[in-house]
Amino acid sequence: MTQGVLEINDCGLRVFSGTDEVLDSPGVAVIDNQQILVGTAALMRARSHPTQVNNQFWRRLSLESLKSDNARCRHHADLAYCHLQDIAEHCDLPQEVVLAVPGNFTREQLALLLGIVNESPVNAVGLVDAATACISAVAPRGVHLHVELQRHQTLVSRIAVHEQAELDIAEAIGDSGLQNFQDAWARVFTDAFIMQCRFDPLHSAEVEQQLYDLMPQWVSRAMRQGEVMAELDDRTAKVSLRQLQDACAPILSRVRAMTENLAEENSIVFVSHRWGEIPGGAQLTGRIHLLPHNCVALSVTKHWEEIYSETPALRLVNALSAAPATEVAVQINTAAETAATHLLFGHRALAARQPLFVYSKGNKLNITPTPPDHPAATVTNHAGRLALRVDAGTRLMLNGEEIAAPVNLSAGDRIGVPDHDEVITAISVEHYGA
Repeated sequence: MTQGVLEINDCGLRVFSGTDEVLDSPGVAVIDNQQILVGTAALMRARSHPTQVNNQFWRRLSLESLKSDNARCRHHADLAYCHLQDIAEHCDLPQEVVLAVPGNFTREQLALLLGIVNESPVNAVGLVDAATACISAVAPRGVHLHVELQRHQTLVSRIAVHEQAELDIAEAIGDSGLQNFQDAWARVFTDAFIMQCRFDPLHSAEVEQQLYDLMPQWVSRAMRQGEVMAELDDRTAKVSLRQLQDACAPILSRVRAMTENLAEENSIVFVSHRWGEIPGGAQLTGRIHLLPHNCVALSVTKHWEEIYSETPALRLVNALSAAPATEVAVQINTAAETAATHLLFGHRALAARQPLFVYSKGNKLNITPTPPDHPAATVTNHAGRLALRVDAGTRLMLNGEEIAAPVNLSAGDRIGVPDHDEVITAISVEHYGA
């Protein structure tokens, strides 16, 4: 009998079979008199049909009446049910599914969710707090935070880890979700097209839809290369990573303030994989750890017997066995006590005021401010902190350990490639006198 997880997050409901992700379906609906589109199909029409969009139905899950002429859309719960039905049509659901839910769902919302699931093709056999599941198998003893990105908000969960990992509190931060980041990026790209091409993508609903469809690719490319040439409707505009970081900064500052308020002195901030796709997101705060994309499925597999319910009346599990202290090894990206300002390679010290690119040519390591065809990694400067982001498919070492997730650089850190002695060293250059 196949086992899996359904993660409830309106950025994307994700289905895992075992620990393999098989579907990611955004929490968006487009409603007209005849039909209801949900998931990716709805997202691809959301900007061209703005008056027909509802992307709040998971966050506001309830029986609150909606104004709609479509008989299948009486309230938000109807849209949630349509979404689950659509998911079942687009993938083979595991025969037994654990629901991983956000910690800010109310008791009424959880009861409503279970009622909807019981009428859907999903065979739910367990209910677990997603944040608790994500860090229970990887966190050391202490009080730690889990930071999840949702569509309209960020959820910060504080979890105490001793013999068990147990949810203490979950706080939502409004206007700090994926939609807010995307709208901020859209303003940057729109301004660039207006200034450089005298072209406003927002004057046409169809072109605005194309803008939002292409933005994730553009942002990802800018994070790898330091800038991106965005192409839209036969026009091209250049946008730098720094512009995108500056657009994200006000949103990130609100999230950072909440994490600082809830954290203790030795707390680690565990952030979901979605933050790795946000410029500056992987450097959200000090003592940070970027979780793998399937961490919730990995944990549920490990804790299946603790979560599994023998009866149809599912109870919310918000405490799970913690990993033995001797088995925990967490890579923490810490804010540097001595901030790195330059990268030293051979006899050259390059100031990292602009993006720098690490690349390998003829089995030799090099670094340049000019984007190469195939960078191995990118070093960017945001608010005085250097961050190293490894390009997909590249093997890179930091201080002798292979890394894949973005990390903050401290003075003294050494960047290298496997089986080679050459290193690039992050250093701090101090200035004296007038």
